[in-house]
Amino acid sequence: MIYGKLDCFEAMGLASLGDAVAHSVAWIRGLPADPKEGRLALDGDQIHALVVRCITVSPVESRFETHRRYVDLHYTLAGAEVIEWASRDALANDGEYDSEKDVLYHKPGPALATTVNAPGYFSIFTPMDAHRPAIRIEGDEQVFKLVVKIAIERFGAPNHHERFKTQPILA
Repeated sequence: MIYGKLDCFEAMGLASLGDAVAHSVAWIRGLPADPKEGRLALDGDQIHALVVRCITVSPVESRFETHRRYVDLHYTLAGAEVIEWASRDALANDGEYDSEKDVLYHKPGPALATTVNAPGYFSIFTPMDAHRPAIRIEGDEQVFKLVVKIAIERFGAPNHHERFKTQPILA
């Protein structure tokens, strides 16, 4: 997991994450203040964004999830949410992997870190990172956010994504 303020992206040295991430950040910076909700293609199925408004919930109402084909870049436009993080390997699966939606849910477990995603903040989650989004912060019952989905083969330096394939993926 990587967390920070988008204004500090370059200062954090995150340009090393590759062209796809830099392209996604540039796209986010060029967005209007109130973008249209829905799925937007940045580079076909390789990079796309989901712009959503969602109601935040208590931690017990949110589920840890992981993805196999995409890295998630969550960016908050308005409102706020907590996103909890845990290592994928520390959580038991809760059902089968849905290849159409590229999601595997996990049974509750301890969060090893939390982020507060307020306007201007981002979190990046790789296939190794279980994350539980949309957790309510007192006073913020709705979050307006986008999730940029970056195909793992486009994330990082060339062949960087190979390490995701070498780790066992629990069924």
